Amino acid sequence: MRQSVGFQCQQFYLKDDRCAMKVSTDSLLLGAWVDIGAAKRLADFGCGCGILALMLAQRSGADAEITAIERDQAAAAQAAENVAASPWPDKVQVQQQDIQRVKQPQFDLVISNPPYFAQSLASSNSQRALARQGAGLDLTEWFSCAAAATTANGQIAMVIPSAQWPQLRAVTQQQGWYVARYCMVTTVAHKAPKLVLAQWQRQPTVTEQQQLVIQQQGGYTAEFRQLTGAFYLAGAPSAAPTPACPAKK
Repeated sequence: MRQSVGFQCQQFYLKDDRCAMKVSTDSLLLGAWVDIGAAKRLADFGCGCGILALMLAQRSGADAEITAIERDQAAAAQAAENVAASPWPDKVQVQQQDIQRVKQPQFDLVISNPPYFAQSLASSNSQRALARQGAGLDLTEWFSCAAAATTANGQIAMVIPSAQWPQLRAVTQQQGWYVARYCMVTTVAHKAPKLVLAQWQRQPTVTEQQQLVIQQQGGYTAEFRQLTGAFYLAGAPSAAPTPACPAKK
């Protein structure tokens, strides 16, 4: 449920007033959809206010270790405050640094809601430009940073605009990554997909394909409610943040 300076989930509250990009449906969908499996060392690249890191903390086992990485100083500080106020202050570590500097393979799962605007005009707000444009990184480079930090048996999960999905899928396949599963996300039925939730691994696999429609006449679909039900307050999906397709971090 959106409040004046943040967003209330069932088990934690996110302040995001010092973050360029606010809590969006994109991140809520990815954090609820990603298959954590047996991952013990997890990372959120470009964590913003820390939403994905805290969703991983809620869903993972007690022995999991989660690293939330954010370049922007104000956003990293707010993520650290959100983590400290959450039920998992010892489970999540926030690091202020550039994801390009994380080169050691150390994570079983890297999750990210990356910037979508590397090819767009710069924002007049420098903080928002950094969040949107990823310091000049396009999605392929963003994926490469995640790949460099992922163990041999690790996985990468991202939410991306559907228009960029074919190119990114082809490039990642050339780099030796296989799509384990993906979900085409449509705002309403009979419309073209706006987002893709995708998860990759290095081992060959049969790709699992899914579809999700967010809204229907009268509110949110049962599928959307079921997927996100562990995070929204009871009866709150109607007060969810507006789907941010495709223009959100």
